[in-house]
Amino acid sequence: MDTAAATEYLQDRSLSLSAEEFELLCESVLTESLPPARFSVTAFRQDGGIDIDGNVRNSLLDISLGVQVKQYSPTNTVGSPEIQRFQGALSDTGCDTGTVITTSSFTDPAIESAQRAGIHLVNGQSLFQSMVDLQVGVHRGTERFEPDETFWELFGKPEESGSVPSKQIPLANSFETLDSVLAAISDSRGTNADIVANTDVSSRHADLYAVAGWALGFVHQEWPDDEKHRRRRWSLTRDGARYVAYRTAGIDEEAERLLIDAIRDTEIIARLTRTLRESGSISHGTLIECIESESELSRSSAKRRGSSVGVWLARLPEVSVENGREKTYFWQEP
Repeated sequence: MDTAAATEYLQDRSLSLSAEEFELLCESVLTESLPPARFSVTAFRQDGGIDIDGNVRNSLLDISLGVQVKQYSPTNTVGSPEIQRFQGALSDTGCDTGTVITTSSFTDPAIESAQRAGIHLVNGQSLFQSMVDLQVGVHRGTERFEPDETFWELFGKPEESGSVPSKQIPLANSFETLDSVLAAISDSRGTNADIVANTDVSSRHADLYAVAGWALGFVHQEWPDDEKHRRRRWSLTRDGARYVAYRTAGIDEEAERLLIDAIRDTEIIARLTRTLRESGSISHGTLIECIESESELSRSSAKRRGSSVGVWLARLPEVSVENGREKTYFWQEP
């Protein structure tokens, strides 16, 4: 693909994403374009409000900024009323400055309103050209650009009908550590080094708990595992941002509800609860056998992950645990 074809490809792929996935895409582009900055989707979506918040902080600057994204078809332009509502949101949240990003374009009155308010506008042409320049969603070949399909595969929650991939089976049995890792991702650019610097976990556990957050749908992996020229980075999804916000504010009942729903939705737990519901109870040995039969893991790997899976399963209010000669999980109707 030449540059024109690459931008058209990026437009098509961007418009095919869900609204939240598009916000995560814009967060990735912003973070990649400003190496010192931190960006993250906000915990709660509000019409006319801030979709992504950011901070640029170094020895010379400390600027907070709010970003609103508009995933519009090319013929649906952004008008001045939307800019004015966004200006009000910036004022309400105390942001120093703001940016509106759209896949389409802005009307002349919108451009005038933004200029008066000091709001930066990014239209679709500028967004997709930036993605080409930064190689986000496309790769630069010898002479032309190529689609980066592995990048786009990172969007959306995986649904498995066959064997559950090993990445989706947690090796993380401390929810307190999970909370710390999610908070570190929220407060930083989300690299492994950032997580280690902001928590008490090792580099290996930083990755394991970030992957656990991904399995829960709380974390988005920004670059494919095989990317050699980028540092692996994680960002929070909106559910992840809400979960961290609730935990930080001490609203533990709402946080627990989000966590329980996320655990139930993980593929391996969903399959185990079906088995448990049908049989009434399963031993820990049976749980390990189920992990082995339902996944790509070997017997030894299934045993290593069995402890974490058991902790996740036991977190569900409809599951009780008895510790006898062998731990046993019981199904109790809610």
